[in-house]
Amino acid sequence: MCTAGRPEEGREATGYRGSYLGTGFVLAMSVRLLTSALVIVIPLFAIDALAASAPEAGVFVLLLWVGNAVGVAAAVLALRNQTYASVAGFALVAGSMLGLALGGRGSAPAFILTSGVGVGLPQPFLSAFMHADSRAGKPFSGMGLYSTALGVGLILGPLAAYAALPAYGFSGAFLALCAVCAVGVAGATLGHGAASDRPRPSAFSPRALLRAVRNEAFSRATLVNLLYSLLLPVFLSYGAVCAEEKFAVAPTDALLIFTAVFVLSLAFRLAAVRLEAGLGKLLTFSAALLLLSALTVGLAPSLPYFVAGMLLFSVPHALVFPIANYFALSSAGGDVMNASYAFQASSAVAEFITPAAAVLILPGAGVQGLFLLGGVLAAGALLASASTFRRPA
Repeated sequence: MCTAGRPEEGREATGYRGSYLGTGFVLAMSVRLLTSALVIVIPLFAIDALAASAPEAGVFVLLLWVGNAVGVAAAVLALRNQTYASVAGFALVAGSMLGLALGGRGSAPAFILTSGVGVGLPQPFLSAFMHADSRAGKPFSGMGLYSTALGVGLILGPLAAYAALPAYGFSGAFLALCAVCAVGVAGATLGHGAASDRPRPSAFSPRALLRAVRNEAFSRATLVNLLYSLLLPVFLSYGAVCAEEKFAVAPTDALLIFTAVFVLSLAFRLAAVRLEAGLGKLLTFSAALLLLSALTVGLAPSLPYFVAGMLLFSVPHALVFPIANYFALSSAGGDVMNASYAFQASSAVAEFITPAAAVLILPGAGVQGLFLLGGVLAAGALLASASTFRRPA
C-alpha cells in the first residue's frame, strides 16, 4: 500500500531511490493541457462545426467529464499502476483526437467520451506521489509543483488550439493535441523506474475513505474544493461561449482571453510554491475573489467587464484547489492515497453535476445566468474557508 504522508520530512525520508516530481510535472502538465484545450474547443466545435445549440454543446462537455470519471475509476479499481495507466490514457486520447480530425463527426460523441476516459486514466495517483516527495522543510512544495504543472498545461492548451485553429480549423487543433499525447507517453515511459520503485498505489478502501471523511479538517477542505469544482466547469466550458454569444468575440480571441487568465494563474501558482504559512488566509481570499469574478462575469454589460471578471478568476483558479488539496492530504494521516481518492472524487462529482445541470439551466437562465447561479457556490466556498481555516497552517 502507498501510505506515504508527512511531506514535511522531505523526500529523503521516503526511502525511494528516485523522485517522481519531474515525471509527475510532465504528466500533470500534459493531462491539464489536453483537458484545458478540450473543455474550450469541444463546445466551440459543437456549435460552429456541428451546428449545435449552447444546451446541446453542454451535452458534449458532459460526455467528456463522464469519460474522465470512467478513466479515473478504471485506474483506481483495475490498473493501479501509474505508468500503465498513463501510457494507455494518452494513447486513447490520441486515437480519439485522430478520429475527430479525420472527419468522424457522426462519431463525435463517442470520440469525445473516449478522450475523456483517456485523460482520466493518468490522474488519480499523481497528486499523492508528488505530495509525498515534497522537499525537506517545504511541505507545500510537492503540491505547489503539481499545481504549477497544471498551470503550465492550462496555458499551453489554449495556445496549442489557438495556433492550429486559424490556419487548419478544428482538424488541425485535434491533430496538435495528438502531439501532446506523444509527450505524455514519453514522460510516463521515462518515469517508469521512479514509479515502480515505490509501493503499488493502495486499493480503494471504503473504510479508509470513511476514516478520512470523519476527519474534520479533511472534510472541510474537501467541501471547499467541491464548491469550487462545481463552478470551475462554468468558467472553462461556458466562458468562451459567453464571450462569443453575448459580446461577439471570435473563437480565436476567446482562446486568447483564456490564455491571459491562465498566464496570471501560473504566476500565482509559482509564487505559492515556497509558501510555508498563511495558506488558510490565502484560501479565504481566493474564495472571495471567486465570488467577485462570478458576479462580474454574470452581470457584465460589456466586453471589458467580462474580461475583468475572467481575469479575477485567475487567482482562485490558481490557489483554491492546491491549497485545499494540501490541507486535505496533510490532515489525512495513514493511507494518504485513499484520502487522495476521496478528495479527487469531490472534483469528479462536480465535473459531472455541473455540465448536466447546465444543460437544464441554460434554456431558461442563459449563459450569464449560469455565472450568477455559480455565485451561490462561490459564496458557500467563501463561508466554508473563512470558518475553517482562520489560523495559518
